Amino acid sequence: MLMRLLSRLFSYEEINGGNRCPTYLHRWTLFRAFGCGVYLHRFVADDWSLDLHDHPKRFVSIGLAGEYTEHTPKRTRIFRAPWLRTFPASHAHRITLRPGVECWTLVIVLRAARPWGFWHAGTWIHWREYVRGKFAHIADLRAVCAGIVGGDR
Repeated sequence: MLMRLLSRLFSYEEINGGNRCPTYLHRWTLFRAFGCGVYLHRFVADDWSLDLHDHPKRFVSIGLAGEYTEHTPKRTRIFRAPWLRTFPASHAHRITLRPGVECWTLVIVLRAARPWGFWHAGTWIHWREYVRGKFAHIADLRAVCAGIVGGDR
């Protein structure tokens, strides 16, 4: 019921790795202007790709409920709500969840500072090339659900 209400009030999208996997993130756009925005995220599964990703914008993450595990090149750490964190656009990470646990966050993003993409074998790949372009075969292989949904691609 809450998701239906939010979806009526705000712009809504499901994130699933270019239809490679089941939805792992529900996102509502609460506010967007001048290149900045405020989003409500409901994480329901692990990030779709095993490869780390970065972002185009500096952002602030406010943990509202639940927890997630963040994997970076240097460490793995569990974050339990409530939290307040800030990241540069270049922060590379991957989010995973414990089975049966979800996580709600409020995310505030500033203006775009750079393109964003995925890190595979030490090489940065623009997200369009990774998801839909000449490196999509890597994305297919690195999809968490490759054996379930994308395994016969």
